[in-house]
Amino acid sequence: MPPRIVRSPRSGPVCGVVFAGVVIWSASPLAGQDLLPLQRDYPGSGPYECPATTPVSAPSPEDGTRANQLASEANEAMVLGDLERVQILLEQSVALNGSSADLAYRHARVLEQLGDVESALVEFCRAIDLNVAAIGVFDAQDRIDTLADAIRRRIPEAAHQAFRRGLVQADDSLYVEAIEAFTAARDAAPEWTPPLYNRAVIYERLGMIQQALEDFRAYLDADPVARDALVVRISERIGVLEGAASVVPPSPTGALAFGLIPGMGHFYTGRPVGGAVTLASSTLAIVAGMLVRDITTLCLEPVDAGAMCPQELIVDEITERPYMWHGIGVAAAITVAGAVDALIKAKRRRAEAEAIVGAEETRGVSIGFPSVSASGSSVDLNLLSLRFR
Repeated sequence: MPPRIVRSPRSGPVCGVVFAGVVIWSASPLAGQDLLPLQRDYPGSGPYECPATTPVSAPSPEDGTRANQLASEANEAMVLGDLERVQILLEQSVALNGSSADLAYRHARVLEQLGDVESALVEFCRAIDLNVAAIGVFDAQDRIDTLADAIRRRIPEAAHQAFRRGLVQADDSLYVEAIEAFTAARDAAPEWTPPLYNRAVIYERLGMIQQALEDFRAYLDADPVARDALVVRISERIGVLEGAASVVPPSPTGALAFGLIPGMGHFYTGRPVGGAVTLASSTLAIVAGMLVRDITTLCLEPVDAGAMCPQELIVDEITERPYMWHGIGVAAAITVAGAVDALIKAKRRRAEAEAIVGAEETRGVSIGFPSVSASGSSVDLNLLSLRFR
């Protein structure tokens, strides 16, 4: 009886592993950074809230006497119309006797007349906290509301709308649109600094380091009395960005050349996670293509459908790997995609560095492609050359 042919496809769990590798490749992010948060509060976004006050003890008899003398001198300066001197004298008086609701209220009124709205708000709040109503003054809260409304009116509604739109778009990762919105808010209110700060944060998220540095510096210049903690964080962030730009950037041609080895382009451009995923994915694709087998068995007797030929009746087995070239093709596609990604990243980092430190020559790797030269009876064949500079 002629031998029967029995086909036994065998694949094992490799396909599932390859699928997991592809999922990891598509989902794995680059190493993240602790980015600065967006500013979300703005005048008019809510009712004015008085800052927390620190309890102040009663002054010593000497400080109390001196504070009263300064307050009397302030009254004389007020008669003469010298508001600047009144403010200085009352400020000194408040420093000596911080528990006086009357001095706090009078100081707030002078600051209000001088146009120092923010400082006046703080002093009116302190006067209320010291129970200024106990001395017959009941308009402190009304003045706070009036000054808060004045601050709101400083910023046009168009700027508020653009600012709110930018926040929504940034939260939705629509960074280009968010930059346009914050720019519109900045144009509508040039002296308002939060849109400038938020635009710098978005520029950094997009990898546009030069623009981010310019806006961060402009924010510090425009708002030198910004919150101390925020100033420190911005200063630290500027140092980080400048430090990143000062590192010798990778060569685009070098990134492409190294990228032809799976994952090496990512390692070269400083992204080990991407390199490891690329290497693992391409390896899994090849292994899967090799391990998925189609075995043809020559059996001496007929075998029912789905049954295996008994070992003693096997004449021969022919093993084929129908997906071997598919696996190699997938691995090649992953490798090429990784190389192109490394090239793009290297170009971006090179452009950012040149924009910050100037277009000076930067070191890196240059690649030479195959070439042939002949001289006399000799022929020189150059397959590949790498030059480090």
